Parts: sequence; structure tokens; C-alpha cells
Amino acid sequence: MLDFQKLIHQIQQVGKESILDKLPDEDILVNASQTYESAAEAAEQFAKRLANNSALVYWPTAMPLEVFGHDFRLEPNCPPLTVVAVDGSQIMPSHHEVLSCYLLNMGITVLSYGVEKPAVLESSPHLFHRPDDLYPLVNKRRIHIDELYVSLERNLLELTTLLAKSIEAKSRKLPVVALVDGSLLPWSVDKMPEPYQNEYFSRFIGALHQFQEEQIPVVGYISHSRSSDIVNCLRMWQCPFDKSDCRKNCGHLNEENYPCSTIWPLSDRQLLSGELTRHKRTAAFTSGAMVSKLMPPELQTCFTYLHTGYEVARLEFPRWLFERPELFELSMTAIAAQVEKGQGYPVSLSEAHHLAVIRGADRLKFFDLLARQLISLGLKRVSTSHKEKRKRRGVV
Repeated sequence: MLDFQKLIHQIQQVGKESILDKLPDEDILVNASQTYESAAEAAEQFAKRLANNSALVYWPTAMPLEVFGHDFRLEPNCPPLTVVAVDGSQIMPSHHEVLSCYLLNMGITVLSYGVEKPAVLESSPHLFHRPDDLYPLVNKRRIHIDELYVSLERNLLELTTLLAKSIEAKSRKLPVVALVDGSLLPWSVDKMPEPYQNEYFSRFIGALHQFQEEQIPVVGYISHSRSSDIVNCLRMWQCPFDKSDCRKNCGHLNEENYPCSTIWPLSDRQLLSGELTRHKRTAAFTSGAMVSKLMPPELQTCFTYLHTGYEVARLEFPRWLFERPELFELSMTAIAAQVEKGQGYPVSLSEAHHLAVIRGADRLKFFDLLARQLISLGLKRVSTSHKEKRKRRGVV
């Protein structure tokens, strides 16, 4: 347990520099806003500079798909449609428990609007306990799973579950919009062995292709995003050199001393909070992330920012969706309406989260049921480690 008598003195030492994300420097905000407006006034030249210099800077840069600086109003009154949302949670493997295994739990919501259709609110647990689950074969070698592996597998299961439920929802004879909590970019997969990366992308791309074949919009909703794609683009616009060659021009400097760092560090969300008004979105962009470039062009991740009236949220979607204007507009409008219904967060994702979450009591009951099953199989010594016993009961 925490000794708050001792901790309170450390909390009192938290200074302004520790809450930079909460309170960005006023000068940085003003500089960034002025740079944003300058780039918007010269949108064509801005796009050309991005195209000509993106390979020379230290950070990945996004490319606008619409006129930079233009915003687009969304009316949160969508036509009859079905929204499908999935969120997941997990119980990680522990060698201190009665059995080494992991559990992925999917929360699923299917909500139809404009017609009388029953809502689906359910959870779907998936238990992984076999040797092949715990020591998967990668390039003819068994690897030990860790938190990153389970997280990546959870992301895939969320996507494939969302796909299956969205296809099933088409039987309701309404347009379907599919929502996932978080990014559509498969971050951190590059930290895994290359054979696993290849297998992961094969499954990931296969699922995204099916969304395209079924013409089902799939969008990742990111609340309180820390991304800085637009700010990074503006740093290039602010660069005083003809060629924004970071290594050549600024390689001898710390980043805070770059000429473009008068608008850094700052997130897109912080910048756009003063540039967008309620129910308006920015221009759409293609992501410059390397992990996105590994995918086929039609599946590469694009994004826009939407001022929901409660926050500036980041919305991610595959390129093919942007190239279908009627579906793109439907999905953007549906999300705006979902946030209104959820009073700050898409109601379908909120419900999916509540269905997916695994509470402490659920975890204990899960391992108790596992212990009973092992005993029924004839195992005479079924127990947690001494460490786990002491953690649960204490000694003193």
C-alpha cells in the first residue's frame, strides 16, 4: 500500500515542467497558431514543401489529402445505420498462478439507429492455454510470449471480431460503420522478430482488405491523442533553410535548439483546440509512419481531427475509405453523433469497454475455476506460488 504521509511531500514538489502536456507554454501555442495560419494561407506551397522535404527531416511527416487549413462541418444527425464497436482487455500469463495461460476478453456492441432493431451488448472471452499458445512457433523456433505479444494478438482479435460482427450486422439491411478504440496503426510490431512481423501483417492486412471488400467503413477513435503529425509538418514550414535537411543543418544541436522548435513540444490536439470549433474536422492526411507505408496503398492509414465539442479527437481510417466520399462522410457523421449520444465519447465504444473490462474479482474467480478444473483432472497439487498467496493474504 502507498504511504501517503511520505508521498505527499513528493507530490508537492511537482512543478509546472511536469505538466507540460496539460499546460503547454503560451509562447509555443501562439507561435504554432501563427504558423498554422501562415501554412493555411499558402496551402499549395505548403504541400509542395512537404513533398520535397519529407525525406530529409528526422521525423515522419503526414501529407494532406485535402486543402490544408480548411475545416469541414459535420452534423451529428446521421441517417439510419448500424454502428458496431469492439474493445478488448486481457489477463496476462503468470507463473505464480495455478496455470500459465492468458485470456483475451472482447466487449462487443451493435447499435442500430432510425429503425427498430435489437441492440447487441455482449462479451466474448478467449482462453489461450495450450503449449502452442504460450510458446508460439516463429521461424521454426519457439518464443516466450510477453506483454507486447499478447497486446498485438489482442489488437488482431479486436479487428477480426469487429470484422465478423460488422459483416453479420449487414443482415440488418442498414449501412454499417465499424469503430475500434485506439489507433489503426499496428504500433510496436517492429519490436517483434521479423517472421512474426510478416505473419502479423498478413493477418492484419487480410482483415483490412475484407472491410474494403465488404465496403464497411472502419475507423479508429483516439481520445486525448499525443500525436504531433501536423505540428511536425508545421516545423518544416517554419524551417529557415531552403532544404529542411535536419542532419546537415541542425545535426550538431539538441532538438530544443532547432530553429523550428519554437513550436515544439506540442501535440496536434493542443494546437487544434484553438483552431477548430465544435463539430468541425480538419483536412484529412496520410500518415507518414513507416509502419503504415509497409501496407498496400489502399490500406495505408489516414487521419483527421474532429472537435467533438468535448475534445479534439483523432480519427484514423484506411485510404480506400477516404476515396469513397459517401462512405467517408457517413462514418464521420456517425462518429460525431456517437460522441453526442455518449456525452463526450462514442457511446458504442464506451459500452464495449465496460463489457470488456476484467475486474479484480473476475480475475480471482477465473483462476479459481481453473484450479477446480485441474483438480477434476486428477492433479493433486494445484496452488498458486507462495509469493501469490502472500500477496493475496498478507502475513502480519
